Amino acid sequence: MTFPMIQNCGGSSNGGGTSNLIVSDRLLNEGWDAIKLGNYSTAEASFANALKEPLTDGQRASAHSGMGWALSKNGKILESIPYFEIAAENDNEAKVGLAGALIYRHQTTVDYIRAAEMLGNMPPEKFAPQHSGLSLNAAKVHALAALSYALAGDMDQAEVYMNKAAALDSMMVGTSVDQLDEAFFLLGWKN
Repeated sequence: MTFPMIQNCGGSSNGGGTSNLIVSDRLLNEGWDAIKLGNYSTAEASFANALKEPLTDGQRASAHSGMGWALSKNGKILESIPYFEIAAENDNEAKVGLAGALIYRHQTTVDYIRAAEMLGNMPPEKFAPQHSGLSLNAAKVHALAALSYALAGDMDQAEVYMNKAAALDSMMVGTSVDQLDEAFFLLGWKN
C-alpha cells in the first residue's frame, strides 16, 4: 500500500524542502573541507554549486564567504570582493576577508579606511574563527586591523590594535603577527 501524499517527501526529487537544504549543507561542507586541504578550485566549484541551490540565510552567507575565501586563496583576490561584500553583513570571517581584499585592491585611501572601520566595528576582540582551514585567530585579526588603521593614516588606532595583537600572540615566537609587530617598530609606527 502506498500513501500518495508522502510518496515524494524527503527523497532526491526536486520536491524541495529539507532534501535541498541537506544537499546545500553537503556542498558547503565539501567546499570548506577543500579549503582546509588547499584544493581551492574544488572549493570554488562546491560553493558555486551550493549557490545554485535553495539556501537559508546562514547557508547563503557561508556560501558567499566560502567562495570569497576560495577565490582569494586561489590568487583571485579582486574576484573575491563581491562575494565577501554579500557575506560580510552576517559573517565575521567574510569581514576579515573583505578587509584583506580591500587592502590588496587599494584603489584609494577609502579602501583602507573602510577596512579599518569594518574591523574596528566588529571588533576583533569578538572574533571567533569558524573554519580552521582559514588559519584565522583574534591576534591575526587585530594585526590586520592595525595594518588597516596604519594605511588609513590613523596611527593611534594602529598602535592600539598592534599592541593587542602582540599581547594575544605573545606565547609564540616568529609568527606573522610577530613579523608585523617588528615591521611596525621598524617603520616607527610603534614605540
